[in-house]
Amino acid sequence: MNLLKKNHVHLNNISAVSKNLKMILAIGFVFSILLVSAQQNVYVAAESGLSLRDQPDISGKMLTKLAYGEAIGLLEKTDKQLVVIDAGKKVSGEWVKVETRNHIGYVFDGYLSSEKIAKTIRLKLNDLNVEIKNLATSDYKRSHNLNNSKTATINVDVNATPEDKNIVLVDNDYKHVSLFQRYENRLSFMSADAKCNTNEWTQFDTEWKPLKQLNSNTFETLTYSEKDWIAFIETATKDLKDDVIDKCGEDWLNYVKTIDNVKDFPVSVATNRVFIKLILTDFENQVTEKIIEFEMPKGS
Repeated sequence: MNLLKKNHVHLNNISAVSKNLKMILAIGFVFSILLVSAQQNVYVAAESGLSLRDQPDISGKMLTKLAYGEAIGLLEKTDKQLVVIDAGKKVSGEWVKVETRNHIGYVFDGYLSSEKIAKTIRLKLNDLNVEIKNLATSDYKRSHNLNNSKTATINVDVNATPEDKNIVLVDNDYKHVSLFQRYENRLSFMSADAKCNTNEWTQFDTEWKPLKQLNSNTFETLTYSEKDWIAFIETATKDLKDDVIDKCGEDWLNYVKTIDNVKDFPVSVATNRVFIKLILTDFENQVTEKIIEFEMPKGS
């Protein structure tokens, strides 16, 4: 009888140990999941790609080249500082340990971004490739051929904008390339008087303006400022003067002139499309024009 009791106690102890072991394994599994989910994702911000090395040193063996916009997992910092000179500018940071689908290694975090980077849009010509950086599209079309077409249309995603973006000229075999930008804006005016409302958007094209050149092969697209919008309203209402007076009267027109915020009632303004014009001059001085048309989402 005592032997049976001892065996029963022994079996209970084994069962308890087994339960505890399962609990420990389960906790460990959950903890490992939490570690993975807590891992911070970062994105490659180097336009020409970023080297992944087996050691936190520029002399370390290169495991692979990470693509611009590629998502990688940040594992740990090394506190090993590095400063590089890129196009005359100083870039400071440190080596960090990261994980990709196929490798674990080290990269310089001066070319990492905590924000997701949309992939590059590429436009192909025989003697030039054009890359537009960090612009989200609604149709996910990332490549356009401009060899047999004068215009390429890019459908911009909701909440995205082609403004303040880098345009990079790659494999440029032209003697000279110039880039210009203009807007197709729309204006609507509203009133308590129904006859004063215009539900049909009135469209206006701005003048072509040259893009800012950052270096020999990189340009920056322009941004329409609050000041630009006020100037646009003034120009548009002048063009609409007779129509506005007929529908709304002189008082309404005078009121529009006091607007100092583009969101002020009774005027609504927005952009339909943004255009980039490339003027390409070859070494025989023949000039070709190409147009990049950014179609803005409705309601932007």
